[in-house]
Formats: sequence, structure tokens, C-alpha cells
Amino acid sequence: MLDEYGIPFISDEVQSGWGRTGKSFFGIHGHGVNPEMMTFAKGLGNGMSIGGVVASASMMDCLTANSISTAGGNPVAMTAGNATLDYVLDNDLQTNAEVIGRRLMDGLRSRFASSSVVGEIRGSGLMIGVELVKPGSKDPDVATTLAIMEEARAAGLLIGRGGLYGNVLRVTPPMTVTAEEADAAIEILASVISRHDAAALQLR
Repeated sequence: MLDEYGIPFISDEVQSGWGRTGKSFFGIHGHGVNPEMMTFAKGLGNGMSIGGVVASASMMDCLTANSISTAGGNPVAMTAGNATLDYVLDNDLQTNAEVIGRRLMDGLRSRFASSSVVGEIRGSGLMIGVELVKPGSKDPDVATTLAIMEEARAAGLLIGRGGLYGNVLRVTPPMTVTAEEADAAIEILASVISRHDAAALQLR
């Protein structure tokens, strides 16, 4: 459809780049698509402030205006980016994302197959979403999502929240995560969610 109307396809790889999805180095390439432009950032900086863009020559060459940036080409950020990329490649963190991501996904799905509050578990590599719903429905349950986030944090597991309605737990550990750490995360999340499942049963 974009080609039909001459609209360029831009892939935002800020979160999905540098091997995090496991199956491809950049998320979009796992779908067999070559975009005309890709943006990236924090996955390359490992905490340092960095961002970038790559694009087809025809698109980049159309930017003819001269400009300057105080922070552009910061040598410290570039050095951090190079070091991060070297570490990702030297330690094959893309494969680690694929293997540990599958372990997390399988573990979570097996634990929550009969859960009344988990609507769906989806993702790729180390980008996993656990969607929470009101028992017996597909309606988003934001309150339970917030509660589970806080209870997991108190138990030692840091997870985020996202989704269109804010009812999806984001399980996105560092790409260096180990099998033991993944198993510990599954146990903590299973313990927290099981309490909400039990409370939902009592209300029926």
C-alpha cells in the first residue's frame, strides 16, 4: 500500500534493534522487509545517549540543507556505541536473545495457560508482552497490571508496562540475561499473578 502511494516505509528500531528480537539483527528484517529508513538509539548506547538513522541513498541525498549540532558526533557516545556493538557481536547476544527469549516465552505460557487474568503472551526474543484482562473477558485490566508491576518490583523483578491501553506487562530483560535469571523471573511473575488468579476466583 505504501509503494502504491509513494510513501516511504520507516522502521523504528529503537527497542527492537541490535539483535533483541533474536531472529534478526533488526526487528523488521525478521519479517522479510527492507525499509527505506531505519532509526535506532538506546540499544546501541547501553546507557549512553546516542541515536542514529540509516536510509537509502535517494532518501538521504535529498537532505541538502547544512546544519550543526552541539551534541552531534559526540566522541564519547561514539566510543560507547562501538564498544557496545563489539560486545553484542563478540558474545553473540542475538542468539542469547533467541534462546533465553524462547525459554521465557515457553515458561510463561506454560504457567499461565489456565490463568483467568492473562489474556495473551506474545513477543519475539527478549521483547515479550503479557496482556492482562478482566477475568472472563478480553477487556483490558489496567488496575491489575499496575498492581502486578508493583508486586513484582517488591519481589525483586523489574518489568515495564505498555500496550494501547496500558495493560501489557513488558518483559524485556538485558540481552546478557542468563537462563537462571530467566527462570527466577518466571517464578516471581508466576507467584504474583497466581495471587490475582486466586482473588478473581473468589469473586466469581
